Amino acid sequence: MIKVIYIDEEVGWQSTAYAALSDKYDLYIPEVLPKNVSDIWEEIRDRQVAIIDYRLNESNLSYTGDDVVREIHKHNKHFPTIIITSYEDNAIQECTEIQTIRGKEMFNSSEELNKLCHMIDSAVAIYEKKKKVSENTILSIQEKIATGESLSEIEEADRYDAEQYLSELDLDSSAKGILVNTKTLKGLEEMLSLARTIVANHNDVK
Repeated sequence: MIKVIYIDEEVGWQSTAYAALSDKYDLYIPEVLPKNVSDIWEEIRDRQVAIIDYRLNESNLSYTGDDVVREIHKHNKHFPTIIITSYEDNAIQECTEIQTIRGKEMFNSSEELNKLCHMIDSAVAIYEKKKKVSENTILSIQEKIATGESLSEIEEADRYDAEQYLSELDLDSSAKGILVNTKTLKGLEEMLSLARTIVANHNDVK
């Protein structure tokens, strides 16, 4: 089952979403949302797609659904997200981070609900397929390199694109990797500086 999170501050809409989607998906609905949008990723990270109400800030929250999507993309640039709202026209005009915006009336009829489910299924399928293709591309190229074969320009470009895409799925680890590399380079520079000092002192002794 696809792992879906539904984010809405209103209990009534939480119940509506549960009734509509719980028999079709592995559905998680947080009863209480974090005060700060920076903490929302912990609720989402183990899911495969997020369905998010737009006007979350109508209650005691300081952020909107668009802010949630922006926060998600800080951690995973390609994570599937859908804004669903009673104020579709406003959301379309005001949202800057997301373009998949639908009205909450999709919960109200079997025909509209089927369309919503198709959107969810398609978004996850495209995401998982792109991830798998990228992983297979890198694996294939690694096997070729291991046999001593050289890569064509197209293969080099494919490897770069695949590595870039996969790194964007986990920007937290990518940031840590950059930090590690920076620290490693700094350590090497310090070692080289020390080596130069030792050589210089040795030459002075001579």
